[in-house]
Amino acid sequence: MNHTVHPLLKLTCGALSAGVLPSLGGALGYLRLGRFELLRPWDGSDSVRRSACFPLVPYSNRIAHGRFSVNGQAQQLRGNFGDHPHPLHGLGWQRAWQVDAHSPQSCKLSLRHTALGIDAEDWPWDFVAWQSIVLSEEGLHLHLGLTNLGEQPMPAGLGWHPYFECQGELQLGFSAAQVWQAGPDGLPLKRTALPEAWDFSQPRAAGAVGLDNCFEGWDARASLYWPDAQVGLRLQAGPGLGHLVVFTPPAPADFIAVEPVSHLNNAINFPEPTAHGLVWLAPGASIERELRLLPASGDLENPA
Repeated sequence: MNHTVHPLLKLTCGALSAGVLPSLGGALGYLRLGRFELLRPWDGSDSVRRSACFPLVPYSNRIAHGRFSVNGQAQQLRGNFGDHPHPLHGLGWQRAWQVDAHSPQSCKLSLRHTALGIDAEDWPWDFVAWQSIVLSEEGLHLHLGLTNLGEQPMPAGLGWHPYFECQGELQLGFSAAQVWQAGPDGLPLKRTALPEAWDFSQPRAAGAVGLDNCFEGWDARASLYWPDAQVGLRLQAGPGLGHLVVFTPPAPADFIAVEPVSHLNNAINFPEPTAHGLVWLAPGASIERELRLLPASGDLENPA
């Protein structure tokens, strides 16, 4: 089997280091504090799902069977994840990004999508997306943006899909108002109060719950803490990332994903998509979102 070589852009600042994989979905390859892996490190494969974190653009999570309607016109996206019935995570994670700038502590990437031929089945609108990835002594600052290059309004959403290793009883903490229960098809079915087992307002073991759900009313902050290493990481999301998808797969998986996103899964098929975080971009209009990953040593007692 042929193996693609994916160049790694290296960023360093003090004890922090990060790697960026432009040709592998514009993903992160790693984020380290000294020798400690703050994100699950890329395994060197061709699978972006084995990276440390990838951008979600121009939508997050699933679109039911790839079908939706805009202004009375039916749209059909092709599947993008094996035999999974729902296209997911947009298309940015499956494209090579262009490197526009690179310095020892930062890089800028861009991706242009033209809705022609088979590419139109991934997203029927033209757009350009960009990422700014900056490492400082404070942590990693991620900035993701998207501009509608077409002549018609387009729906849009953004987010990130970071992975974390479940070593040493990883603790997760965050506050949210409600959660969407999913049906057998993995799509959000109904919004409910938080079941006790899904309440992370006090940090608790992250990998034992079995979640693949979207939380609403998230206060844009989360904490992860590895007790054995006495290392923690805070996620601080900027405005417009009011949803948090938490994925805790069963064993033998040894990771979780904690995904700050702009909209609910399958929001485009709800009666009022914008009420669930989806944005409509006029021609030439843009959407931008930011996320900070801030490492800390010592106990993180709460997600604030």
